[in-house]
Amino acid sequence: MMTSSQSIRTQRAFTLIELLVVIAIVAVLVAILLPSVAKARENARRAVCLSNVRQMSIALTQYAYSSKDWYPVKWWGTSLFGNQQQYGGVAGLFSLTQLGEKYLENPSSTDTGYIDGNDPPQYGDNNTKPLLEGFLDGFGALVCPSDKLDRYYLPAPPSNQRYPGKAIKIPKIPVAPQEVISYNISYLYIAGFKTEEPRLAGPAPLWGDETNARDVGSDAWWGNSADASKVGVRQNYFASEDNHGIDGGNYAFTDGHAVFVPLNAAATFFTGNTNPQNVNVIDSSRSTRLQTID
Repeated sequence: MMTSSQSIRTQRAFTLIELLVVIAIVAVLVAILLPSVAKARENARRAVCLSNVRQMSIALTQYAYSSKDWYPVKWWGTSLFGNQQQYGGVAGLFSLTQLGEKYLENPSSTDTGYIDGNDPPQYGDNNTKPLLEGFLDGFGALVCPSDKLDRYYLPAPPSNQRYPGKAIKIPKIPVAPQEVISYNISYLYIAGFKTEEPRLAGPAPLWGDETNARDVGSDAWWGNSADASKVGVRQNYFASEDNHGIDGGNYAFTDGHAVFVPLNAAATFFTGNTNPQNVNVIDSSRSTRLQTID
């Protein structure tokens, strides 16, 4: 005869069908919640990134106040606003000893950042101190938490290696100047501005999310049509592999504010004649005296 306790245990047991229903419900809930969790996580990362670019705008402005109102411009021969990609691009603002991760592991490696073993660690005017040395507290603000990968471009890559690069790097926060190198920086810089420019309609864009293209001059933001077609992205738009995917990027301006610029930063900053963020609204040739570098 079945006892009362056995009867209770039997009544409380799940049937196989009930268990499968519960599992199905849980699976549906997980499928519904995961996108929301992922979106919340990305929003948190974007907030950190926005803080990073705002912090950099403060550092750049502090530099400008000590340099006759000019934001950092690297001296290279007789050209003031060209060739800013020299000395490691953006990384050259912070470090003149960019050795690269392979070199740090093996000094006989040829992966030595912009240094080829013969170039002295100095700018063209013989200045041996990085322009932004001392203006940033550590290097944490150089890496966006959403930055998944970067493509390493050699200083003068052969045409058959232009893109995609042979080396795909995983960005990491530099802990020493030697590790401040292009693939450990998530942002680009627009060189050639001053703190006070009456011929601008509004604050000028200084610093913000790069793309994984070679963000130099007109090639910035997948501006090179051949590069853009190889990764299936619209020219001058963001790619899914970029910091915040195809949505856009965070940018800081000369007045210190920072915002998320959607979809097409190149068009926002350099084309059209009604957008106050466009640097050419008043002076149609202003962008010709600038250079974007990463």
